[in-house]
Amino acid sequence: MELQAAISKVDQFSSSEQGDKVEIIERPRGGISIIMAEGKLGGRHSRTIAMKAVHSIMSLIASGLHDGAASRIVLSNIIEEHKGKAQVNLNIISCDLESQSIVITKNNTTPVVTVFEGIAEYLRFDGIIDADHSSSPSVFQFEIEEGRDFILVSDGILQAGAQYEQPLDLRVLVESLFEDDEPTVQAMADAILTQAISQDLGRPRDDMTVTVLRISPSPTNNIRREYVHFPINEP
Repeated sequence: MELQAAISKVDQFSSSEQGDKVEIIERPRGGISIIMAEGKLGGRHSRTIAMKAVHSIMSLIASGLHDGAASRIVLSNIIEEHKGKAQVNLNIISCDLESQSIVITKNNTTPVVTVFEGIAEYLRFDGIIDADHSSSPSVFQFEIEEGRDFILVSDGILQAGAQYEQPLDLRVLVESLFEDDEPTVQAMADAILTQAISQDLGRPRDDMTVTVLRISPSPTNNIRREYVHFPINEP
């Protein structure tokens, strides 16, 4: 088997107040974790809060702490430090080779899509995310299954087009990508992001982040690869 992952993101159009942050790390006992966070301070977007949350969680996971425990510590610390004025929407997806499972940690209701044999479904979680979830994320665990994709998105993707009465149907879009052939994880992430931007008429009304994780049955040659494409705007 082979683990494949891709991330695509874009900032809110013409705004200096971005709040999305996403990072990928290797787990200390095998596997990877992708951490997505959207920070707000006093009701306004805050990349500083998001970066603080992501980097702190990365450090705790790297030290061997489980995702749920790491998340609760960091979220509680941020709320306490900023006296309740800071908020973080958190999504973590991990392929944990120690437990041989996919672990999803969330403190929000933005849906997760899973794809198997070209059929996309919203995951049905065996739990309820409470209304007061700011510092108490829920953790969901799934068996590693060959050929299955997991797609996590920020609320900027979920709400794309709503302002113009043309909301994005994420499940239908994902299934359309499999009509001819299985897309790569990067092609899938790019296609979802591109369509979301289009739904917002080319001007994203919020930060948008897409993360795709796939358990591929393809044989691996044990080579690990990472690619980064990061735009640099000229002054």
